[in-house]
Amino acid sequence: MVKMTKNFLYLLGVSLLLFGSMKAQSHDEEMVDYFKKWLQEDVLYTITDDEKTVFNKLQTTEEKERFIEQFWARRDPSPRSSYNEFKEEHYRRLQYANERFASGIPGWKTDRGMIYIKYGEPDRIEAHPSGGHYQRPSWEGGGSTSTYPWERWEYRYLEGVGDDIEIEFVDDTLTGEYRLTTNYDDKDALLRMPGGGMTDAEMLGQASRVDRIVKKTSPMPWTNPLLIGYGRAKDQPFEKLTTLTNLQRPPSIDFADFRRPEVLTNIRYELLPFEVEVHHFPVDENNYLVPITIMIPDKYLDYTAEGDVYRSVIDIYGQVSAVNGRILNVFEETIGSTKDTLGSTENADQKSIYQRSMQLAPGRYKLDVIIHDANSEKVGTKSIGIILPSVSKENLTISSVVLADRIDFDAAVGQASPFGPAKVFPNVSRVFKEDQDLLIFFQLSNFQIDASSKSGYLVSLADIIKDSQTVLSQQLKIDEMNAENRERLHLVHKFDLSGLKLGAYELLLEVQDQISDQRLQRRIPFQIAASASN
Repeated sequence: MVKMTKNFLYLLGVSLLLFGSMKAQSHDEEMVDYFKKWLQEDVLYTITDDEKTVFNKLQTTEEKERFIEQFWARRDPSPRSSYNEFKEEHYRRLQYANERFASGIPGWKTDRGMIYIKYGEPDRIEAHPSGGHYQRPSWEGGGSTSTYPWERWEYRYLEGVGDDIEIEFVDDTLTGEYRLTTNYDDKDALLRMPGGGMTDAEMLGQASRVDRIVKKTSPMPWTNPLLIGYGRAKDQPFEKLTTLTNLQRPPSIDFADFRRPEVLTNIRYELLPFEVEVHHFPVDENNYLVPITIMIPDKYLDYTAEGDVYRSVIDIYGQVSAVNGRILNVFEETIGSTKDTLGSTENADQKSIYQRSMQLAPGRYKLDVIIHDANSEKVGTKSIGIILPSVSKENLTISSVVLADRIDFDAAVGQASPFGPAKVFPNVSRVFKEDQDLLIFFQLSNFQIDASSKSGYLVSLADIIKDSQTVLSQQLKIDEMNAENRERLHLVHKFDLSGLKLGAYELLLEVQDQISDQRLQRRIPFQIAASASN
């Protein structure tokens, strides 16, 4: 009996495990179907190509769910309320399209469904559900004919499309499926019948039926259509094609839509790569100077011709928030760069750099940065944490250690520099060319002063290490300090990298206060790469 009970419990446990596994697999399959339907049906006409690219790269269910939340948040016209009007209206239109425009295929797949879902109810609809007799207006050539079932939708204004928009749909298969057309003669059921449904100009012998089948382009759109057969300006082939292209394009997302706090979630747009580096320099025991450097490789930017040069335009938005989500600092600016030529090898390693500084108290913060290429409409976002430790009033303190491409010490420049007394150009990627110098910039404070000589004695050691072996070393002894310098001292080391092998390295920085016998140490990885000439 006991043996049978054990076997029963064993089989029950196996069954429960199998049931749980099957249930989990079923849930995963349901989520795959849900995401596929959302992308290929629910938001097919609304999602942008950039958003679609990002969504297809996401791997986990949680990431995709967060993306969908962010997708609707970007389009919410009143983000402070709990009701997302855009989302509710979108799904109302989707349901309406399925109920009203289905014709052997779901309504959302039809041309009328597409236009309705994207742009909503027209300001005016002219419907001819049975076709039949039709008296053409003058801009269509005049005369009477018989038509297929058709509709004309009129919108006074559509953002991204234009003013006074007319859209015609024709059911020339008599199946109930109206297709969008750019040619008002497509609704003419007698177009290919010799002598049937002629225009006024055709009856006068001043135009040929072929002119309507193979459209002309009018150099003078205001010309009398009865005499020459030309129509209104918006009926010209090029204008019609432009309108059709704009109608089929997903509604663009304004750069401002990405800057809402509720949009800055864990989903990050990497379609426009860039790098961000944050440093911190103690000002006093209550504040840090925090320089932010944003570096964008020019090879990822689009340049447009302006006269004899090519210009890029980059919108930058950043915000610093506390751990409770409260926004403490916001910066926003448009920058750009110019080139004389495109595609030249000398421009291959160029980069655009933006710097901004702010004061922050010790604590933990979050920095969100969004950049937008105004020429290509590509967007990139990054989110990084900032940790500012408490500042000691007595102990030797070292700031961030900056690995830089260039440092300019100039009194006039330093006054406006995010780094204080110098203009510093950090190497944000920490990849140095074999033929350039590696510059190190940092700040020391709270070093001791000898009471008798009123001087301080600091020793700064900087080593470059590869594979646990020191390949370059520098020592800088500073004994010219006095009591006035005790608050802050900025130091620079310079390394000539020529002769070093390519690859990964580590900078080891050690600072010793010989009076108080305090020591500090910092390690920073970097790389040496081949120069452009090689």
